Amino acid sequence: MSGWKVRLGDGSEIGPMDLVALRTWLMQGLVDGDSPVMRPGSRKWAPLATVPELKGMMGARRKAASPPARGRSGRPAPETAGAEEPTAVDLWRVRVVGAVLLVAAAAFGTLAWRPAGASPAFDGAPWLQVALGTLALGVALLPGWDLGRRVVRVALLLVAFALFPLAGILIAQGERGAGLLALASVWLFASGLAALLPRTLGRAGLAIALLPVLVAGYGAWRFGRMPEGEASAGVTEWAAAERRFTDDMLGLTLDIPEGWVGLKPGNPLVAAPAEARLTLAQPRHGGFGYLVTEPAPRGVATAEQYLDRVVGRRAQRAGLEAGQRVNALMGSLAGRRLESTWIEEGVRQREVAVAGLDGWLGFAIVAWMPEATAARPDGLDALARGLAARGLLAVRLRSAVDAVVAGVPHLSAPAAEQLMSQSQARVLEPDQAFRRSIVALARLLPSLSKDETRELAGLTTATYAGVPWADRSRLASYVERVRKSATTRPEEDGEMAALMKTAEERLTPVRRLRLQAYYEKAIRAEN
Repeated sequence: MSGWKVRLGDGSEIGPMDLVALRTWLMQGLVDGDSPVMRPGSRKWAPLATVPELKGMMGARRKAASPPARGRSGRPAPETAGAEEPTAVDLWRVRVVGAVLLVAAAAFGTLAWRPAGASPAFDGAPWLQVALGTLALGVALLPGWDLGRRVVRVALLLVAFALFPLAGILIAQGERGAGLLALASVWLFASGLAALLPRTLGRAGLAIALLPVLVAGYGAWRFGRMPEGEASAGVTEWAAAERRFTDDMLGLTLDIPEGWVGLKPGNPLVAAPAEARLTLAQPRHGGFGYLVTEPAPRGVATAEQYLDRVVGRRAQRAGLEAGQRVNALMGSLAGRRLESTWIEEGVRQREVAVAGLDGWLGFAIVAWMPEATAARPDGLDALARGLAARGLLAVRLRSAVDAVVAGVPHLSAPAAEQLMSQSQARVLEPDQAFRRSIVALARLLPSLSKDETRELAGLTTATYAGVPWADRSRLASYVERVRKSATTRPEEDGEMAALMKTAEERLTPVRRLRLQAYYEKAIRAEN
């Protein structure tokens, strides 16, 4: 029977058509039970569901609610045209993906609030921005709009591709463990969500895409979080509240960087020497360290010499490989730095030792952690940069050295500083330095070669030639008594130093440099 008419959702009327065509439209989902139809010979519209001839077909496929697309001829387009809008099942699937993204946004927001909950591999990650971006993607899917679905799907694919260079960065930083597994889980999570967002997806495809999402979610939680182990719990127990170490007498400060904590005295966590003033730990990276301040031992006059002492008494490490020594700036003072590596329980460790001298007092910081995390922003360099000295004692020592160099011409500045480091007082007056230098040269004489002895005798003769004749015997007698460790009065030391200064200033620059070289050699031999 022909003459049937049907009214579409946009108000357009199609017909006349026969009952077979109307039945085909219903099967294809182009119309549903609510679509108005007009029987042949009637002038009234009634819902299609009330047509007795079609009641047996109402269990067939139905469209959600949207009208069919129209072709250029004004007739409905073929069956495939009706698939532009998601079906009711597709809308449910899209909204579920949006809800999953909202849950992920909440997880990222938690890490923005407590970044310590994430694996150390992701330190410095912009968790707040990641949370806001994930939130925006989730909200875009909730209305079920096709445009939002397409945009979010493309965004998820872009995120998945962007994780590859991020993985390269982690590998370059030495990450080989849980961090890479967590990143792989996030990649699988983003890829799985994108696989859940095509226009249509059967039950088999839904199951195949949903399984990676579930596995990836567990993997991101399992490998991306920072579990608290026994070491971390111990650090928490012994952690001190202070974030700065200060010694006003030395003018020394250590600003403890983010991630590091100072430990209470007496803790069993750090193997430190008895002279350690402070012990430290980096619980996220498994790092430890200590700060030493002490009077430099006799004979230690340079930062290089004190660094030798610091690294010589640290804990013995099997397979230790020392690197190159370099200069290090610590506040207003220059020090020396040494990096070393070794393998402990299959994990390569890196150590940094930075040492300096402030006058006659030495200070150093020694810290170590796994090499994979040592270069992180809160790693070894951050701790070393926090150490600073104002050089209060160095200023006093420099003034004393300058006075000695001016009053005793045969002593260079390094020789004068080394000579002071060998004394108990650590600071000498010019007359005291003069007497000690003569003693040191007398002890060197037996070890000199014939050529050196001949040259030194010539330099001594040239020096005595500048002394007035009446004072030569007194100076020679004084030098002989000093060499034999006889007692002399401070006034006599000062008088003889002044006589020698006048004579040495008359030497040529070349001869004076050679004389300084012999005295410096003698002083260094005293160590």
